[in-house]
Amino acid sequence: MAIPRAFASLSLALLLVASPLCCMANFILYSGESLKSGEALHYASYTFIMQSDCNLVEYDNGNAIWASGTYGRGTHCYVILQSDGNLVIYDKNNNAVWASNTNVGQGNYVLILQKDRNVVIYGGALWATNTYKSTGVSGDMFIQSKATIFGALPANKTTAGAKAARIAMVVNK
Repeated sequence: MAIPRAFASLSLALLLVASPLCCMANFILYSGESLKSGEALHYASYTFIMQSDCNLVEYDNGNAIWASGTYGRGTHCYVILQSDGNLVIYDKNNNAVWASNTNVGQGNYVLILQKDRNVVIYGGALWATNTYKSTGVSGDMFIQSKATIFGALPANKTTAGAKAARIAMVVNK
């Protein structure tokens, strides 16, 4: 009788863990996922879009704040976060037209359009648009237990900021 109850508990736990990872957030790109021409990540007033002109652009309230500079370099382009940590734009013939040059080895990576408007590849912070804008909140993202604060600082901040905020473990460098 304990085996079925344990199995049900394990199944429920796996469902709860797996469900947030399945395309629920529209501001996250996981390893192996891509944005095709016209597709975008969104967070509040920020948009990170693979445009039909082959340019990958980040907008804040409709104003371009970062671009890959690949305007007109191809058609039907798409950007993919590869399993080696590299963010790459390919044209319709699968020719690479731009890369973040963050290929550091096979693993699980995630690109996040953050609430501070910075776009960051994690698996350790590897690359960022450096468009960080202060939200008025100390740090970026925190998980706090009774004894320990775990947090991720914006990619352009140092671990000294983590110590000042009493963060016990920094997710990125």
